[in-house]
Amino acid sequence: MNSLLNQANTILNQANDSDDDHWRPKFHITPPSGLLNDPNGFIQFNGQYHLFFQWHPFACLHGSKYWAHCTSDDLIHWDFKPTALAPDASFDKNGCYSGSAFVLNEQLHLFYTGNLKDEAGERISTQCLAKAVDAKLESYEKLGPVIHCQPQGFTAHFRDPKIWHHDGRWYCVLGAQTEQLTGQVLLYSSDDAQQWHYNGPIAGNGINGLTDFGYMFECPDLFTLNDQDVLIGCPQGIAPKGSDFHNRHNNGYFVGQLDYTAAQYTHGEFYPLDRGFEFYAPQTTLAEDGRRLLSAWLGIPDEDDQPTVEHGWIHALSLVRSLHLVNGKVYQRPVEEHKTLRGEQFDFGPQELNANQELTFSGENCFELSLKATEVEGLLTLRLAEIDEHFVEITFDSATGVFKLDRSHALHQQGSRECILSNRDSLDLQIFFDRSILEIFVNNGEEVFSGRVFPTQLHSNTTVTSSKSCIIKELIRYDY
Repeated sequence: MNSLLNQANTILNQANDSDDDHWRPKFHITPPSGLLNDPNGFIQFNGQYHLFFQWHPFACLHGSKYWAHCTSDDLIHWDFKPTALAPDASFDKNGCYSGSAFVLNEQLHLFYTGNLKDEAGERISTQCLAKAVDAKLESYEKLGPVIHCQPQGFTAHFRDPKIWHHDGRWYCVLGAQTEQLTGQVLLYSSDDAQQWHYNGPIAGNGINGLTDFGYMFECPDLFTLNDQDVLIGCPQGIAPKGSDFHNRHNNGYFVGQLDYTAAQYTHGEFYPLDRGFEFYAPQTTLAEDGRRLLSAWLGIPDEDDQPTVEHGWIHALSLVRSLHLVNGKVYQRPVEEHKTLRGEQFDFGPQELNANQELTFSGENCFELSLKATEVEGLLTLRLAEIDEHFVEITFDSATGVFKLDRSHALHQQGSRECILSNRDSLDLQIFFDRSILEIFVNNGEEVFSGRVFPTQLHSNTTVTSSKSCIIKELIRYDY
């Protein structure tokens, strides 16, 4: 084993959770130390789930990236395996950047971007293969670049291959930047996943009527839901639109149809996938049971000022979500396997909640909360992580349909995000609070808000109030 892999695995083996680190999540993937970002290589192989992620083991900053490796039998309990890839080859010595996984000849393969800087500091991006060489899938042999350079007319910002198989051929999409500094998604095809043909750009700036669509398109992923082709990804540099796209770097999706023969993708509007503060680089896989599953980085590029740095780690991955296409909209729901985490259950409904009442309960910042409210009149408010004057506030205004997540009273993170819900007289929330992570699923996954919050203590209060009235049909807290 080479020295860089040895160094990463030494850190992996020496890592232990500190008793005084009350921000370390219990049921989300976090790096043992250093910095985590994009999920990579998400796949189910011979019944077992594999999830890799971008990792800089040595500091809480973006250095040369490794591929960390986790496995799971249930999408909930994850075990770390030896580090899969280190930046130790001539074509990736400045980072093994993001990519995907696939099975070829009954062997697990990784398809990733090799990042290299030449003597002048200029970027060289190649798309590279590696394959597992042991039965435990813990050791990987690098096969080198299979796409050696970007097409003419594009810069070296050319990365993040996502591969799939369709009608006997391999296809992949790549994020790219034109020489005019605009972002596009490129389509490639291959008979053997080694010799690749460039088919052309299929989405992004200047395509399908899109203009001013950012300077780079990262982490594209194209897949089928209900006979529709969904393209998700992260266009960098797009402008806010109403209540949408207010993060420094944003995420979203198109729904349409890919004409494989013509290499043309006809699609509708670009919608946010997650409306929260920290959500980026989502990647999906098709499970053996037919579910389309998604994992994402609960972070944002260029935003690494978080208090967990004092404990030597930063960022996390989302809960795995299942994707569903409902009336042309992508719904996200936590996988059903999460129910195995449920511990003691506390019921606070059903009951009517009036303006002069409040429901308050407390406990460790590690729980699932299910809230179902009907006949909502006025403003329904839920405060989480409430410690003294600090809290995170969720509000739903039945008069306007505005649902808002507000961190302006939180200690470390600030700002608010909102959307307008289609249903104005009822609200269904499924909330996961994992010490410093909030994932809020609204109305059975119609909208999702994800973000980080850093309470000063391990325990906090939760309070529910109404400015007028509502019927609380269900309010259940499950300790995790």
